[in-house]
Amino acid sequence: MIRAPVINTVLNSSRTLRQLLGGKNAFEEAVSRSAPARTGSSGGAALAPPQALHLRDVSSAPLWFLACARARRAVTHAISAGEPAEVERGLSRLGELLRLGGVLSHVGALGPAALQRRCERVVDGWYDAAVRGGLSSGLVVPGKTKGVPARRLLHIRIEASAHELMDRMGQQSAKLHAAVAKGLAGNGHLDLRDEDLIGLRDRVKSVWGSTLGSAAVWRKTKYRVPIGKDAVDKIGSFCQDPVTRQRVFEAYYAGFGSDVDEAALELLRTRKQLAIQMGFKSGTAFELAPMSISDEVGARQLMDRCWRDAQPALLPALRKMGELAVSSGGAAPSRGKSSTSTISHADEAFYRALVTREADTWKLAEYLPDTSLPRLLEVVGKAYSVTLREVQPPKTIDRMRSGWHKSVRVYEVSDGSPASAVVRGMEDGRNRLGFVYLDLYQRTSLFGRPAVELAGAQLLCSGHAYLSMNLAEPSMGQGKLFNPEEIVAITHELGHAVHMLCHQGSPQEFEDLPLDVLELPSTLAETIALQPGCMAQYAQHYASGGPPPEALVRSCQRDVHFFVRYLQSASVSLGLSGEAFDPMSATPAELRAESVALWQRYSPVTAHPSFTPFAGEAGLYTAQGPNQLAYLLCYLRVDAILHSSKPGSTGSASVRSRRDGPQRWLNPEFASRLRSQLLDKSFSGSERLASLWPLLAADSKSPGLARQPHPLPPLPSDTSVLFQRA
Repeated sequence: MIRAPVINTVLNSSRTLRQLLGGKNAFEEAVSRSAPARTGSSGGAALAPPQALHLRDVSSAPLWFLACARARRAVTHAISAGEPAEVERGLSRLGELLRLGGVLSHVGALGPAALQRRCERVVDGWYDAAVRGGLSSGLVVPGKTKGVPARRLLHIRIEASAHELMDRMGQQSAKLHAAVAKGLAGNGHLDLRDEDLIGLRDRVKSVWGSTLGSAAVWRKTKYRVPIGKDAVDKIGSFCQDPVTRQRVFEAYYAGFGSDVDEAALELLRTRKQLAIQMGFKSGTAFELAPMSISDEVGARQLMDRCWRDAQPALLPALRKMGELAVSSGGAAPSRGKSSTSTISHADEAFYRALVTREADTWKLAEYLPDTSLPRLLEVVGKAYSVTLREVQPPKTIDRMRSGWHKSVRVYEVSDGSPASAVVRGMEDGRNRLGFVYLDLYQRTSLFGRPAVELAGAQLLCSGHAYLSMNLAEPSMGQGKLFNPEEIVAITHELGHAVHMLCHQGSPQEFEDLPLDVLELPSTLAETIALQPGCMAQYAQHYASGGPPPEALVRSCQRDVHFFVRYLQSASVSLGLSGEAFDPMSATPAELRAESVALWQRYSPVTAHPSFTPFAGEAGLYTAQGPNQLAYLLCYLRVDAILHSSKPGSTGSASVRSRRDGPQRWLNPEFASRLRSQLLDKSFSGSERLASLWPLLAADSKSPGLARQPHPLPPLPSDTSVLFQRA
């Protein structure tokens, strides 16, 4: 919402009054497309194309509550009348209203905020009561009724003690996430001088200096460096002074105290208790059940195989790093030891950056100005045979009317690639799939706090996807220069958005998809966008308009070090929730020791005494759950999709695939086939989860409900291709 409290109140109130007097309700109209989700899908009646949401039309908490009350009455009447189809339709609508209100409330668009929070609690209770009523009357059947996500059914059907555990686990996950985020942001500062920061560019160091320069006489030194992950990454990778690297390294990890370990231990205990009540031996077994690798043994075997297959690509780089460490004054390796044994953990990032020319990635930002965004969207559109066209441009007067903030880009998504004749139907909306609301920049309140906390992709309702990127906004009068990581983030979330709009099933069925299915289109989109041939189609210098040098493009490619860091973090999350570690009897110190051991399993360097894996992705993965293994499964599938070749293909075939790949991947025929097999397809959702979770399977009223297979083909058996192409 635009930052104009008085104007917002007046305009929002007038829109709400107009709807009440006209007998309309924008919330009801927004969710009316929930089933069927597409024109003519599943034999349903044709629906009018979706229209872009005007935020002011859906800004009133009382109007939203009124829509929910009507949906509740419809469900109650359907249950009383014993009409299963109407019960399913009513629950779907009430669930969609609850989802829409939750997302709008979280981004600060639905108000008054205090009233909305109370209304949400009431409506949530209505929804649970309606589902319970449907279950008790036999009108709602787990695995059959499509109006309720299977996870929500599970939450409702479990015993009160397990229900309490599930709620507690959600709170403890948020607590651990907050503790890790606090450590990542950093606590405290180090006073450093230019000679301490040799190797860092002036524009990098300048953010740590005072705007008053030498006039800031109260400062001990020129730079006051906050001890957070951003500073650690920059100094650890590019500072040439080993003493400074060591100081910053130790100060950063000292910021992750026992509170992080205690929060993780509380979460792991609750996760294990809940898993046991659900009929599983561990939290890892419960979380992996829906995925293609559905047990801990299989997951660990896959990760061990990846680590083994990574060695041929990893060892040459490690030897070079070890040689650089010795030439920089480090001790030579003792007899029988490899040169990698000379690399200190605190120095590993620095030598890795030298070997991989990581500094070049910062230069690549000059070729990724905000004017490259339309070309980037065109690449994503070609990959998935859709067209993204900006509508409602961010002009002040237009945004005043619609309510959307100026940082939100609104895109109409239509069926057919930009070069296809099908997109001629864009004007009348015949081929319109929906709209994407891309919120690029993080905004702050008047008190300096982030006004938008929701990150990632969210399905508002059928035909509408909201993406919050939380990127740093450029200074006034300057254009935005995206770095490669931001490009990856944008394309990843766009992959989610296009999947949400193309999916032929209901939004509830979309929620029930396994994580390794949900993350596949987004992982595929980011991988395509990073490929050199594809990057050449959108990367242009902000001043000259010229293409980036090949060396710069190569610098941002996923290498073996990227996958090794992922293995380390996933190993911690997987192992701490697994059978071997008992959180019920462990102490915080034992938890930290176990987490380091799990990290060390896939590390070529010895962990520093002050190190904790929770200071990176491993901490976030532990908070989210061991199902984060899904990304490794997606990387393997993406490689198989993009580089499919016959068994026994030679390395030259792989090179040709890299060179000719973009032409094939962005071809309409390839994109259409990909759409039909992955994005458009409605995989079995609730039925499959009901067969995997004993509690729902027993309550399904289908005694012979068989275990449903994973919706995707078997995983590729050869993991070495990831590192050969890295």
